[in-house]
Amino acid sequence: QTLQAQAKQLQKRNLDIIEMVGTIVEFRSLESGEHIQRVKGYTQILAKAFAKLYPEYGLTKEQIDVIVAASALHDIGKIAIPDSILLKPGKLTDDEFDYMKSHTLRGCEILESMKKNWDEDYQKASYEICRSHHERYDGRGYPDGLKEDEIPVSAQLVSVADVYDALINERCYKAAFSKEEAFYMIINGECGVFSPKLMEAFRAVRRQFEEFSEKTVE
Repeated sequence: QTLQAQAKQLQKRNLDIIEMVGTIVEFRSLESGEHIQRVKGYTQILAKAFAKLYPEYGLTKEQIDVIVAASALHDIGKIAIPDSILLKPGKLTDDEFDYMKSHTLRGCEILESMKKNWDEDYQKASYEICRSHHERYDGRGYPDGLKEDEIPVSAQLVSVADVYDALINERCYKAAFSKEEAFYMIINGECGVFSPKLMEAFRAVRRQFEEFSEKTVE
């Protein structure tokens, strides 16, 4: 019983650390106070559907919970990006975009420095998501140019959730798209190519995404 209580306490500590660090990123980027919570919600909906459709990936409920929690840290590296780039209205120059892309690796450096404080499963998922949520199925993403299932499933799931939320909400550099536009932009590969299996799961949860977004309107 005591061991179980300790494990529960440790898990709560891990979740608290993740929430706290994720919130710092939100304050820093000014993007949206609710972005992280929404990405968590979309990730959970998509991961459940994906696990059901593709049992061969062996995604358990526990693993999904870890991925959902860790998704809060996907953009932690943005705290190392200067305001002039992070908050620039309009298009970034090539040099600025290269600098912006470094948030994936800078985030991993931050996570490395936190290593001693938290559970291995959360640490691994956070690192995968932080580093690889901008990788794309055809190898045209960054920072490592991974392709297909070289990209961790955790990062693939968060990637779709992150893109969808960014599309349907206003940002300092763009207006919001409608939910229908966002759906077809993702399906048609306008935001980079995603795994066909992931797109099957995304089609299956389209309505759930839309309903969830309506509950969490800014």
